[in-house]
Amino acid sequence: MNKPIADLHCHPSLKPANNEKIEDIWTYKKNLTTKRLFKGLFGLGISPRKWAVNIFVRDMATYTQTNLDSCYEGNNRLLFFAIYPPERPFLRPDRPFKGATPKQRFLLNRIFGKKLKRNVDNKIIRLLTGFSTQRTKAYLDSIYKAQEVDYFEDYIKEYDYILKSNGTFSTNDKYIFKPTLRLVKNYEEYQELIEKNEIAGILTAEGMHAFAAYNGNDLFTKKSIEQLSDDNRTSLEKSFIENINKLKNPDEFEFPPFFVTFSHHFNNLIAGHANTFADSKIRTIPGFSDVFNQQNGLDEGITAFGKTLLRDHLFSRENGPRILVDTKHMSLKTRTDFVEIVKQFKKNGDNIPIICSHTAINGIPTREKAAARADTNRLDENSYVSRWDINVTDEDLIEIYDTEGVVGICMHDGRMPGGKFKKLLKGFKRGIEQTESIKRLHAQMFLTNIFHVARINLNHIRELNKKQALAIPENSAWDTICLGSDSDGIVDPFDHYNTADRLDDFKHRIAKAIKLNFLPTMEKFRIICVDEDDCRFYTLEEINDIMQGFTPEEIADKVFSDNIVTFLSKFFTKKYLHG
Repeated sequence: MNKPIADLHCHPSLKPANNEKIEDIWTYKKNLTTKRLFKGLFGLGISPRKWAVNIFVRDMATYTQTNLDSCYEGNNRLLFFAIYPPERPFLRPDRPFKGATPKQRFLLNRIFGKKLKRNVDNKIIRLLTGFSTQRTKAYLDSIYKAQEVDYFEDYIKEYDYILKSNGTFSTNDKYIFKPTLRLVKNYEEYQELIEKNEIAGILTAEGMHAFAAYNGNDLFTKKSIEQLSDDNRTSLEKSFIENINKLKNPDEFEFPPFFVTFSHHFNNLIAGHANTFADSKIRTIPGFSDVFNQQNGLDEGITAFGKTLLRDHLFSRENGPRILVDTKHMSLKTRTDFVEIVKQFKKNGDNIPIICSHTAINGIPTREKAAARADTNRLDENSYVSRWDINVTDEDLIEIYDTEGVVGICMHDGRMPGGKFKKLLKGFKRGIEQTESIKRLHAQMFLTNIFHVARINLNHIRELNKKQALAIPENSAWDTICLGSDSDGIVDPFDHYNTADRLDDFKHRIAKAIKLNFLPTMEKFRIICVDEDDCRFYTLEEINDIMQGFTPEEIADKVFSDNIVTFLSKFFTKKYLHG
């Protein structure tokens, strides 16, 4: 249980790379508050805008979660740095908010204004992201002044920041032996660090947009690369191909990304994305979906050029090391298109693992059934987990298992829960023993997710073993599950486990909750079996069957440590990456 923790998806460099006032990647820092940024009428602190903005930021992590001192304190020794060039539609409110109700529109116009108000936008972005005034202004200028949005320049800026942090050590005086950050570009280099007092870093990228330069108008108005003018299409295709080749060239980038999250919140013009922003539950209070417009590219599949990028450029070893792909944020259609490409490679004897780096289950058997349900508040109202199709179906989990991939389970109050969980959480926050109850509830949510993955894998293994002579070990049902916290990714984290220094405590909480699952004191917090339209507590027999003889401590070690290391030993080696 003292094994170092590995996190498949987090953003340690996002805030410090975008805020020159954060001393270094090791230091904890809070974002500026609404009180500091919105002074109110006559300097008295009375501000409708401040009150309204607080609605949006009150549950967000407005502080660094994975600064490296916190990671070291929480025994987190293997970090996958997700480099994220901020998507410009995420920085431009969807004025004049036509999709909102009249009451919501009135409030939104009070917050943001009917027309461009760069000063207001700058302040709100800084609240949400922790970026500095200077960096936020530069991003806004690229929206409103420039004709081109070059996300690859943003990628390089964060990459350079991480590169400068490589080899640095903590300045915290309480450490006798100072921990150091070491980037690694393959499994062999990682092995050399295992026994040292160092934090290993592996680079990834969040969003294919990171590798391209877009015409600004196309980025906000077009649905697909196929709708662009000939010149703009040629320019965009060229930027993708040239930049991927640069990333794979060791003379230009010593540390290429191990994998890229293909889609993200907004349209990248080459593949569809899933819905991520929820509507407000109260018709008078706006939600994120009322502020930011995700409609262009929503629920689309992979374009012909997107498929070419996958086959001939990312997966190719002829132009440098293979870059794998993360399916998180992909639309259902994009996931189906992607799986078909992976299957084509496998037919030719080349296994490409499917990665879903930071997700949760939705309990729906197939993508086809998930597509038949609209992502609405009503869909989640009577469910323990969120049924939205951004979360993985059982079909997705089986495909991950079949390719020896990994699924990172997040720690996210915005993405994981359905209405039942949210009601419980709200009730416990009003209770006397609120801290312990909320900790148990979040352990229950995480365990419900990992036991569901193991159960689906186990049932799949048993079906496969009926058809073949050489039996697959049933305990391999646990091999695909790991942690993908999404910390520092502008998220609503678990209360009491909201920073990396608390990860080791959470790992021990998970093992303890499995042990105590059937005690009377845990009656409300037992691990839940999620089915397509219902949920119930697992029986003792079911829990024992799914555990496959592993102890609670061994399960915690697999999820928080071992499975990622095993995955790296297969797919992060020089031999696999370079062929």
